[in-house]
Amino acid sequence: MRRPMVALLGIALVLGLTACGESSKLYPASKSEGVFFSVPTNWKALSTASLNKYEKESTEPEGAARQALVKWQIAYTTNKKLKVSEVFNLTAPAQPLVFARVRDLESSEINSVSYNTLRDVIVPVTSIINGDDPSAPDFQILVDQEVVQKGARGVQTVYSFSIDDKEQTINQTSLMSNDRTTMYIFVVRCTTECYAKNKKKIEEIVSSFTVEGAR
Repeated sequence: MRRPMVALLGIALVLGLTACGESSKLYPASKSEGVFFSVPTNWKALSTASLNKYEKESTEPEGAARQALVKWQIAYTTNKKLKVSEVFNLTAPAQPLVFARVRDLESSEINSVSYNTLRDVIVPVTSIINGDDPSAPDFQILVDQEVVQKGARGVQTVYSFSIDDKEQTINQTSLMSNDRTTMYIFVVRCTTECYAKNKKKIEEIVSSFTVEGAR
């Protein structure tokens, strides 16, 4: 069963951190939006251009309208064969997948976005917790905490659930800019087995996600 990512960041500026003359990390960033994070140098990038192209050509309802709001987005994975389409569905990746996105909020959203709204950007976490959506069996919240950064604030939610008998774990950080006009989404996910094996590296990547705000 293929499910679209709901409410899913432009040119990415990638900088290498050098140590002893060799690059140890990549720093994908949007300089204009004041957003950056780090990944190991051997991870494959799925560019802003390729992600935008896929969304623009999507036949999903409201897909084009959503894409028009995107200011910057980029993805990284250890799977060299991962397709762009796999970034935008909830099939559990066998290897870690990182997705970062910055998008404008519509005027109707600016005054209505809450922490629950931010939790629900990928799957309807709030409805599932309340028992209103039984479609995600074995749903479990592992972490749910407030995140406050220089340019934005919101929540980090780590949760696991099963689709097609395959359990995955999602580490999701969703923030809203201080002026309430922009949403920042940062997701790292893979099967729960993969997540457990790569937990230290995943948490390091998540902790590197920084929002300083638009300049």
